[in-house]
This record gives sequence, C-alpha cells and structure tokens, in this order.
Amino acid sequence: MVPVQARRLTRSETDKRIAGVCGGVAEYFGVDPTLVRVVFVVTALTGGAGLLLYVILWIALPVGPAGAPRMGPSPWNAVRIAEERYARGEISADELGRIRADLTGG
Repeated sequence: MVPVQARRLTRSETDKRIAGVCGGVAEYFGVDPTLVRVVFVVTALTGGAGLLLYVILWIALPVGPAGAPRMGPSPWNAVRIAEERYARGEISADELGRIRADLTGG
C-alpha cells in the first residue's frame, strides 16, 4: 500500500490572478478555481466578508511549490479536453460519449 501524501492548504504559484489564494483553495478541495473566485467576489460584494477572508488567507497561507500538480483533478476538465479533441477531429463522437460517461458517471 502506497502512503497518501498529506494535502496542505497553500497559495498556488501556478494558478493565480492576484495572490494565488483562490487557486490554492481550489487545488486543496479539487474544484475549479473559477468557482472559488466567483464565490470570493460574490461574498465580497455582499457584505465584504469575502474580501476580508481573502486578505487573511493571503497573509496566513504559505506559498505552495512551483509547478505543483492539482490535487484531485476535476472530471469536468477532462471532459472539456475531450470535447476540444472531438472539435479538432482527433476522436469520434462515440469516443467522446464514452469518455463523458466514464468521467461523469452518466
């Protein structure tokens, strides 16, 4: 049995727009960074809690290693890549459907 590497919440060096907080949170929870960014913006605009939390995390979180792989990649990223390959004619419609079914359970 291979030991699982402990996950650490860090700021992302590879997926950042301002300080890497949203990218790091997304890597930790295995979700899309855009979703995390939208949540921070919405909470910042509806009372300011998102902005305060962002600044606190910016100060408190250590910077993650450069080039660190995403923890728990989203199946939606793989589906998007498959759709792009289908659009370029690299895979057939049947293969695209099989990939979608395998990754999304449907």
